[in-house]
Amino acid sequence: MRLNELSPSEVFSYFEKICSIPHGSGNTGVIADYCLEFAKVHGLKARKDAADNVVIFKAGSSGYEDCEPVILQGHLDMVCEKEPDCDIDMSVQSIKACTDGKTVWADGTTLGADDGIAVAFILAVLASDTIAHPPIQAVLTSDEEIGMLGARDLDTSDLTAKRLINIDSETEGILYVSCAGGVRAECDIPVEYEDAAGWVSGDVQNGSACFEVKISGLAGGHSGVEIHKQHTNAIRLLASLLSYASGAADFRLVSLSGGGKENAIPKEAKAVVSVRSCDTTTFEQSIKESAAVWMQEISASEPNAKIEVEKTDIAADKVLDSKSTANVIYALQLSPDGVYKMSQEIKGMVQTSLNLGTAYLDADKLVYKYLIRSNTAAGKKLLLERVTAFVKHLSGKVVTMSDYPAWEYKSDSQLRKICVESFANVYGHEPEVTSIHAGLECGILAGKMPGVDMISFGPTLESVHTPDECMDVASVERTWEYLLAILKEM
Repeated sequence: MRLNELSPSEVFSYFEKICSIPHGSGNTGVIADYCLEFAKVHGLKARKDAADNVVIFKAGSSGYEDCEPVILQGHLDMVCEKEPDCDIDMSVQSIKACTDGKTVWADGTTLGADDGIAVAFILAVLASDTIAHPPIQAVLTSDEEIGMLGARDLDTSDLTAKRLINIDSETEGILYVSCAGGVRAECDIPVEYEDAAGWVSGDVQNGSACFEVKISGLAGGHSGVEIHKQHTNAIRLLASLLSYASGAADFRLVSLSGGGKENAIPKEAKAVVSVRSCDTTTFEQSIKESAAVWMQEISASEPNAKIEVEKTDIAADKVLDSKSTANVIYALQLSPDGVYKMSQEIKGMVQTSLNLGTAYLDADKLVYKYLIRSNTAAGKKLLLERVTAFVKHLSGKVVTMSDYPAWEYKSDSQLRKICVESFANVYGHEPEVTSIHAGLECGILAGKMPGVDMISFGPTLESVHTPDECMDVASVERTWEYLLAILKEM
């Protein structure tokens, strides 16, 4: 079954086209050009900037020409993750979108419904001659997934609308009216290497053997909206295994890596270690003992977890010295990670958190990266200070980037009133109105366009930022009807 056979066909036809265009973060030029060409074909005024942001203008439909305009907003880029055995090059090849009529997913990769479905919604509205709507200013931003870079660079001088609908939320029936701010933090801790042969020169068994310890199959997930699920972090799990083994065997780290993106909970991690020959049996046994304990601990939340340890033929010329090996394990095992504080105002909402998203050994340092989130400016600042203090204890440094503000709650929102009333008319019940613990572009845009009334919603998506990502077809159809109802009431 093809996507364009699904309902609403106009939305899924555009989504299918989007899937055919590579559009990972940092690779949005082609899809931006496609949107610009779309505007030209439909006779709409449009512009594209150097950051690959695209803005398209459309006059109000008949009877709505003099209404106040509205911004429809989504982002063009997607997180590119894939299964280990998937041979698709997502930088140049299409996503293989699949459907059974009820769900849409991609074969072996992320689907990119975050936020391709928003772009499809917006293009379908812009292409229609029958939908009732006020003047539309469509804002399609680039590189949202790597720090909202497009929104940061967006020129808003010709955006006159004082109402904005962001279609970048992932649970149908929830209207978001504020979001967390965030900051990315790169932690660098110095390490020193020594000759691989040197550290075992006194071994009576004359040498060492290399082992690979590998973790795979963890659930992972979005580091904002899924952080409360407390999915196991593969990097921290790896460090815990090595920490346990260090009490029984003498070894040195050769290499270590884990995670893929700061905004995704790490699903995989691995390390290669050089073990003193007399300790190889003890090392392997210790890893397996610790793994057995962990597998029991995480079995309910991580049913597909896999921990492996085996000898490898990797030839190591250099290894971390004893102190550096210990520091790396200490840093990754004990660095803060996960939920830091729950909200006192909104029951069940995470207020402040951080995700240890990536880690790797470089030439002279351990590099590990965080995405810190908070719905308050103070919470973000205090958690960053804690991370910085920890890293300084290990003689390291922290570099911050992509710092963006929270989108604060607006008590007198007229847009929220329209959206709540339209929801009740479409669904027959009231929506949930809440805040989201994730960095929507509304935060950046609110800072650039003070006073603009905003709201965010979207159809149900599952397991975003992972190859298990999927989209509910019926939810897309209902959300489309809801969006049209809102536009009609504006």
